[in-house]
Amino acid sequence: MRFKPWIPRAAFKISLGEQSRLFLVVTGLIGSAYARFVLKLCRIKLEGRERLIEEYRLSVADKSRFIIAYRHPGDADPHLVYHMLTNLLRSDAPATAPDGRPGAWYPSGTEVQLWASPLILWALKNAGIVPVRHGGVDRTVMDFLVQGVAHRKRPMAIAPEGQSTYHQNLLPELDPGTVRIAMLAAERLANEGTPLPVRIVPLSIDYRYGRTTTPTHLDRFIARLERRVARPGESLPARSGDREAIQARLMAIWERLVSATESAYARAWGIKSAPVGANLCERTLTLIDQSIARLEGFYGVVPAGNLKARILNIRAESLRRVFYEAGELAAFSSLEQGMANRGSAEAYFLDQVYLVAGLGQFLDPAYIDGESSFDRLVETAQNLFDYANRLEGMNMGHRPRPFLKDATLIVGKPIDVARGPGENRRQAADRLQRELEDGLKTLIRG
Repeated sequence: MRFKPWIPRAAFKISLGEQSRLFLVVTGLIGSAYARFVLKLCRIKLEGRERLIEEYRLSVADKSRFIIAYRHPGDADPHLVYHMLTNLLRSDAPATAPDGRPGAWYPSGTEVQLWASPLILWALKNAGIVPVRHGGVDRTVMDFLVQGVAHRKRPMAIAPEGQSTYHQNLLPELDPGTVRIAMLAAERLANEGTPLPVRIVPLSIDYRYGRTTTPTHLDRFIARLERRVARPGESLPARSGDREAIQARLMAIWERLVSATESAYARAWGIKSAPVGANLCERTLTLIDQSIARLEGFYGVVPAGNLKARILNIRAESLRRVFYEAGELAAFSSLEQGMANRGSAEAYFLDQVYLVAGLGQFLDPAYIDGESSFDRLVETAQNLFDYANRLEGMNMGHRPRPFLKDATLIVGKPIDVARGPGENRRQAADRLQRELEDGLKTLIRG
C-alpha cells in the first residue's frame, strides 16, 4: 500500500454546526441508498420514538433543552443517527431550525479530515459538524458546546464513549464530557435568569446480522484473513460455517496477529512480550501499554490515569503537529515550513501506533467465549480484519463493511440534569455519570 504522510494545515474553525440546504437536499435524495449500499444497513427501526418526539416538542417550546447521548459501537453510528434525526423523524417531530428538520448538531474529531475522502470532507463541512480535538480539554471548545446546548432549540448529539468502541454488547467507561456539558448548560441558563430543565437522552444502537448474513458468507470472509496471516507454504484451516469451527478459526487468527505484533514491536522498539502463560488479552494490552509508553516518552506526555485516556492523549499530541492556528503557517520561513512538514510526517507514522492501540484496547477473546451469538462472531471477524489492516498501516477509512445488517435505535429514559438535595457539583456529576452508564446498559441487547 502507499503511505500518504500528513502535511501541516490550518485547524478547522469552530462553527455552530449549521446544515446547508444543499446537503439536506442531497441526503434527502440519497440517504436511503447511502444507508443501504455504503453503510450496509437494511432495516432501520426506532424504538421509543415518542420519548424523542416529546423532547423536541419541549425544546421548540422553550420549556427545556436536551442532549442525545448515543452509543458508538461501529463506524456507521454517526451517519445512522444523522439519517434518523434529519430524515426519518421529519414527519413526526417539530422542526428546530429554518431547514424544517428536527435534526441535531454533532461534535466530531478534527482528525477525521486527515483520512476522509473529498466527499466526506464536503459532508463534514455541510452536515452540522462541530470539530473538536480528542484527548484534552479545550476551554474554548467546551464553552462553545455549552453555549450551543443552552441556547439552541436543536439538540447536540454526542457519543459519550468518545470514540468507536467496536462491541455493541459491551459498554466501556464513558468520557465525562457529556455530563459536564449538560451541567454547565443548566448552570448557564440559571445564571442568565432563564432556568430551563436540561436532560440527557440515552440512545442505543443494536446491529443484527442473522437475517442478512449467512454462515457461508462469514466463512469466506474469515478465509480471506486466514490467507493474509498464513506463512508461505503453510496449509490453511478447513473451511466451515459451523459456529464452533468459526470460533476456533477466529481464535487461531487472533493468536497469529498477536504473535506477529510481538515480533514486530520487539524488533522495532525492543518491547518485551507479556510473561509466558499470559492470555491473548493480556498479551495485547502489554503491547499497547508499552508502545504507548514509548510515544509518551517521545512526546513528553505525562501518563494519564487509565489506558483509554493515555491513548487519546497520544492522538492529541499527533494532531498538535499537524494543525496550526490561522496565520501561523503563512508566517513560516522556508526552513520552518520544512520542519513543520517533517513534524507532520513523523506524527503520521507514529499515529499508526495509536490506530492499533485504539482498536486493540477493546479486543477481548472472552467476547466470543462459550456459546457466542452469530452477531458477536461477525463483529469479531470484522474487528480482527480491521486490526490486521491497522498493523499494516491502514487507517479507519479501510475498515471493512462486508456484511449487511439490520439496525435498531433504542431511546432510553431521559435523565434530568440537576443537583440532588445536599449534593455539590462533583457529587452530582458522579451520580449523573452513573445514571447515564446505567441508562445505556439497560438498552443493550445480548
